[in-house]
Amino acid sequence: MTLPRIWVDDPVQLEQLCNQWQQQQELAMDTEFIRTDTFYPKPALLQVSDGQTCYLLDVLKLGKAEALRRLLTSGPQKIFHSCSEDLEMLAHWLGVLPQPLIDTQLAAALVEQETGIGYQRLVERFLGIVLEKGETRSDWLQRPLTESQQKYAAQDVEFLLPAWHLLKEKLLQQDLLQLLEEESQWLVTDADPVPEDAWLRCKQAWRLNSRQLAVLQQLALWREEKARQLNRPRSRVASDNLLQSLAEHQPQHLAAFTGIEEATPGWIKRYGQDILNCIEAVASWPDNALPAVLVSPMSQEYKTQRKALKKELDGLATSLQVPVELLARRRYVDEWTQALSLGQTPEVPEGWPDWRRVPLEALMQDLSEKKG
Repeated sequence: MTLPRIWVDDPVQLEQLCNQWQQQQELAMDTEFIRTDTFYPKPALLQVSDGQTCYLLDVLKLGKAEALRRLLTSGPQKIFHSCSEDLEMLAHWLGVLPQPLIDTQLAAALVEQETGIGYQRLVERFLGIVLEKGETRSDWLQRPLTESQQKYAAQDVEFLLPAWHLLKEKLLQQDLLQLLEEESQWLVTDADPVPEDAWLRCKQAWRLNSRQLAVLQQLALWREEKARQLNRPRSRVASDNLLQSLAEHQPQHLAAFTGIEEATPGWIKRYGQDILNCIEAVASWPDNALPAVLVSPMSQEYKTQRKALKKELDGLATSLQVPVELLARRRYVDEWTQALSLGQTPEVPEGWPDWRRVPLEALMQDLSEKKG
């Protein structure tokens, strides 16, 4: 099975194709980008398949095409596989997110009861075709792309619709199609991370007292905003370890940075005053405005609550006939364990699809009452 492949770099041709694609029921899509020294991905290629032909859209030539914006936000169902990074690229490049959307990795999780299935494994499992992985780390910004790169990029969408059709049959048989549609839509809703949650990347935050934790939260928010402003990776602005050290020591003047690992003279000159401003802002907060100290994940209380929570989540997943990983990412399990350990009722995000939000809220209420 090899579909024809067409390279698209002419705006007039793109306009005609987008008008044609608007009449389709579904399109397979994928993206290629580079993200090594920037915060935002550098868009390089958009692949589209209508089931008859694979199109490779040269986004370096096409730019922010209005025809693509219209296509992404209306018309056919857009089929992606493991789409979180694709969504980030499209949002930065075109300022829109694809709707309606289906993620076949989610579909496979529901059908196979296994999360995180890669595209190559999906194609092999459902179509019996073994794909090469040779161009995964290619330079997608080079022009012209090699024949090998173009073949690899086309294959990323060539087999997506046939695999999706088989998945869809199984979802319909199991009455899970609506659930998949809700979860896929949630991926779009949840595509833009909340900057205020940036501190959760720092895995040693539990070692801090309440004022230190407040400083860490402010520093992480500063780093997030600075990384976006400069379009640099977070780690190039400040590592998690550096933020942790700054929160612990809370230097009061530039000379006090001496001895803090990773705080080089050049870094201090560039960012030192920003750090002092964050620390000074928290210093004026009253105690009742500070966050609660986190429970050590090594403590018996934490381990007991996590074990109880995991048991309940496993039971809920079994009753709902979904993988437990689909109920909540590890980040939320960590947050809920912290809340239970502190005697609080864990909060389930309001925007989550009802099929899991409602039973999860009931579960958290029940666990809180048992603990109380």
